[in-house]
Amino acid sequence: MDVDPRIVRAGGPVLGTFLSLAVSSWRSALGRNLVGVYVHGSLSTGAFNPRTSDIDVLATTRTLTDGPANERIHEVHRAMHGWGDDRWADRLDAAFVPAKVLAMSGTPRIAVLELHPDEGCAVRPLGSDFLIQKRLLREQGITLFGPKLSKIVAPVTTGELREAQAAFLRESWLPQLEFPGQFLKRVFQAYAVLTMCRALCLLATGDVVTKPEAAAWALHGPYLEVWHPLIHSAIAYPGGVQPDQRLATLDFIRFTLDEAGIGHAAPSS
Repeated sequence: MDVDPRIVRAGGPVLGTFLSLAVSSWRSALGRNLVGVYVHGSLSTGAFNPRTSDIDVLATTRTLTDGPANERIHEVHRAMHGWGDDRWADRLDAAFVPAKVLAMSGTPRIAVLELHPDEGCAVRPLGSDFLIQKRLLREQGITLFGPKLSKIVAPVTTGELREAQAAFLRESWLPQLEFPGQFLKRVFQAYAVLTMCRALCLLATGDVVTKPEAAAWALHGPYLEVWHPLIHSAIAYPGGVQPDQRLATLDFIRFTLDEAGIGHAAPSS
């Protein structure tokens, strides 16, 4: 398998070897049901941080994977930790989605197998952010195996992107205000701030950009001026002085929800 130069620049030849082994192992596990394997997210957009970024991969199949196939994939995932560099296996964020879903409009109500860095292997419903992933796949995705993305991924309109972003904020971030324990982690605070910048940029401009690009956009002009110190701190993480920003981060999330037209409970005193 030829390795895209973007992968080598981001993680070196070892990351390219890791992904090549993953493709070969998934082909063995799924046989003819595997249609293609693609990289998206920060690894394809040039925003990959070897210390913190996940490896976002989408594998397409002819049909939904069943229980035995999911177990074979799980076995491959466990074996990845013996491939010489555990950090790549620990950072793999992969989903196994029927190829026909990429050609559809909207997000179908189906559950697919996902490999998540924190939550392991599980079958979960496709989230509202799937349309955002489709846009990134079509425009910047890297083909590891299978047909070209431009031939199988349907275009996503700006209106669909904005609706998907608002829905994702409602589904994934609104509930976190009720159980904010993970915001005690400074790394999650920085991640949340940059994610909110990206959401606000999409809502305002209709563009899907990287987190660094969204942060630069947020620091330009008066729109988010009151949040500039918080954003600067998130950009600098883990360098520089890093005070706890839990309360400010939660307030920034509430602001973003307001901008998306999503109601939420007032902050507790």
